[in-house]
Amino acid sequence: MKMTTRIPPEVWDRIFEIATHVPYIFIPEIFEKSTFIGSEYDVIYLPAFVDTFATKRNLVLVCKQWWHLATRYLYRALFINRSRKLLSIWSTLQSYANGKGAVPGAKPLGWWTERLDVLSCDTGEARLADIIMCLPNLAIVRLNFRIVLNDHRSILRSITNALRQAASSLRVFDWSTWSSDPAIPLIVREFLADLPRLCILRCDNMPWMDGVIPPNILSSVTTFSVQKMLITEGDIPGESWPGDRRVNLREVIISAWKNGLKSWPIFMRLYGTFLTSVHLKMYDGYWNVLFHPLAMIKESCPNIRRLTLSLIDFSDLTRDALSLPPIEYLGVNMLEMFHDKMKSESLFSALAILQDTLPTLRVVQLTHPDNVDRLLTVYQEVAVEAFERNLAECPFRIEDHDGNLLLERLKVAMKPSIDQPETISAAV
Repeated sequence: MKMTTRIPPEVWDRIFEIATHVPYIFIPEIFEKSTFIGSEYDVIYLPAFVDTFATKRNLVLVCKQWWHLATRYLYRALFINRSRKLLSIWSTLQSYANGKGAVPGAKPLGWWTERLDVLSCDTGEARLADIIMCLPNLAIVRLNFRIVLNDHRSILRSITNALRQAASSLRVFDWSTWSSDPAIPLIVREFLADLPRLCILRCDNMPWMDGVIPPNILSSVTTFSVQKMLITEGDIPGESWPGDRRVNLREVIISAWKNGLKSWPIFMRLYGTFLTSVHLKMYDGYWNVLFHPLAMIKESCPNIRRLTLSLIDFSDLTRDALSLPPIEYLGVNMLEMFHDKMKSESLFSALAILQDTLPTLRVVQLTHPDNVDRLLTVYQEVAVEAFERNLAECPFRIEDHDGNLLLERLKVAMKPSIDQPETISAAV
């Protein structure tokens, strides 16, 4: 008798979930990388996320059964970087909603979507709002495009109005959309006021020009990142603010641009006492000396435990290592790939200083995979020599971006490859 084995749908679900999984992309894993939200997160984690769409498309094309089982994984995230993709997604959502290809009683395609990334709309901004209306369960939204149409306000209002249907599920919101319209911050503020469960907020410009973040935002948002900080000092509240209001803000990402030289210290005076984690991104020559921003952090953040530094050069850390606040965790990376021996030597010189001057430090982590790769391949000898000479009894862990001990990875990388046996051809 011929026997057939039928795999239960829940097993197929687990198989598809494993086949399409990319770490740190969805809730809750993305919270583990909250300190990198922005350009660094995009560079490190998004390439694998984008690559997985090919796998998802292949799964749904295998057969009709797999289409129905795997479609939820294909539409779990939408990544729009071209206008024609936007129009294609809209057409598919509409066709499915009208019954074409749908199983009776099945949920609409957009019901499964948890994440939306929009990097380009060109002239399709109006259609974007229609797509968002089909996505009621969004948890992560990233809007990073320049508005082309002249009517900026109506376009953005239509987008935010559409997003309001997912207000209760939205946990991460990245509003990096650029517009020259001065009324846009008001639209953003009105929308943010309607997000009760928002945890991570990133904006291109500071939405609250007076520096006063509303109580509902302070009570939910734990991580706040703003690219261009500009606060009007004349409207700053007194020292008693925020009084007895509940504040959950614990992490701030500081982008050190020229126009933040005066505003960031104001912001930190208002909120620094609540912070336990700060990520400092050194982007331009105005803040190329770490001493001043580190002094600001040290003075304003008495409860800080974690500090991440994105540097133009590791030598900045060597020069200002003594200025670090009493932290337990230090994340460090160089924004550009280092191409000479001196860069890696500067890194290990700074670590040697820290082991004698920062007794609270427990972990130092190299947070960028490219930096780690350079040490494991090009500058192995520099790294190993530094561990042997200066860091042999280091009191803190030195980790790679995944939390592995860097020294252990260096030992593996330095092992000689096992010689393959010579191929002996037999004479016939």
